[in-house]
Amino acid sequence: MVKVLVMLCLILLALASVGFYLFLSEKIALGEKQIADGQKEIDIGGPVFEAGKANLEAGKRDLSDGKKEYEEAEDNIFMSWADTLLKGGRGFREARERIAEGDRQIAEGEANVEVGERRINAGILELRLGREDLTLAKGLRIACALWALFFAAVFVVFGFLWRRPLARIFMHPDA
Repeated sequence: MVKVLVMLCLILLALASVGFYLFLSEKIALGEKQIADGQKEIDIGGPVFEAGKANLEAGKRDLSDGKKEYEEAEDNIFMSWADTLLKGGRGFREARERIAEGDRQIAEGEANVEVGERRINAGILELRLGREDLTLAKGLRIACALWALFFAAVFVVFGFLWRRPLARIFMHPDA
């Protein structure tokens, strides 16, 4: 009876190892697809992020140039006088509003660039961790395959060692 239980346990362990091997194979395939998709997103997002950063820097330069021109125009007495007389000061007021709008857009752009940089860094970190997990899962899958082979081999060896000769089976059917 003990021999039968040992044989049953061995075959169940072998089947469990095969089942876990198949389960891991499915998860590994899914993980590889997710890593490929993530890498694709990083490859697409990187140049977009760099273009956004370049646009932000260009906007900062334009705003700086505009502020310098405004200060020079404001320091020019004739320009101030002409604006006040001809337009009622509307030109300088509009320039101040445009500079304030530019400052607001620059602040918004800096926030967006910061968020984008954090997202890209988080994506790169997730990819690295995913690749490490995938490597571990592949090693575990190999271990499951080896355990399944080991349990099957032990089952076969014990089956040969513990078999009853045919003559004894027919001569003593109750034993």
